Amino acid sequence: MLACVTALAVSLALLAGARQLSAQGAGMRQPPAVATTPPFDLSDPTAVAEGGRLFQQSCTGYCHGREGRVARAPRLRGRQDLEPRYLYARISSGFPPMPAFQTIFPPEQIWKLVAYIMSLRDASEN
Repeated sequence: MLACVTALAVSLALLAGARQLSAQGAGMRQPPAVATTPPFDLSDPTAVAEGGRLFQQSCTGYCHGREGRVARAPRLRGRQDLEPRYLYARISSGFPPMPAFQTIFPPEQIWKLVAYIMSLRDASEN
């Protein structure tokens, strides 16, 4: 009986690991948790404006297009489902083909990018 329970536990663990690898291979990987919080209010107009400048310099050429519109990467305008910590983690760590911006920008500038993207939540595609 103990051997059956052990074999079942091992099988379930292997199945869970295979599902996780499959999800990662399908682009469903989640960015790592972020233990930091923004050093300023994300709705601060100065932070949003600075984030907008960084976005125009770094994110529009190939990826998200002007003002976060649909391009080669997902649209960012009108996205109510994007949370600040998720955005920070995704921008910091990257997600192929997006580079890990933590190698390019310090945390404060990444939070400014997040502030700008958060400001696009209520924007429409028009």
